[in-house]
Amino acid sequence: MVPRQVVVDLVASDNAPDLIVRFSGLDLANYSAIDMKIQFEDSTKLSKSVTPDSTDEELGTVAWSAGDLVEGRHKAEFKFTRVSDSKVFRLPQKYPVILNVRRNIG
Repeated sequence: MVPRQVVVDLVASDNAPDLIVRFSGLDLANYSAIDMKIQFEDSTKLSKSVTPDSTDEELGTVAWSAGDLVEGRHKAEFKFTRVSDSKVFRLPQKYPVILNVRRNIG
């Protein structure tokens, strides 16, 4: 398998639709916290909670709020905290997710 970088295209100032992410092979119920950590181009940071789906154990949702999506090319990763021992790991391991947020035109 060749590692690849995930790019998510979004529009500035939008707050919908929610970002739905599949974490293949993970049961999200095994984690006490799952956060999407975003580092904007200007180095400021934002943390968004990932809400596990109630019927699909691998599916999580990030809900955008007003002001979350600003124009630019930003880096993101997911931070998982295990229920059993509070140990932390982050995904993806090789390349960060890129949030490519374009300017809205109207």
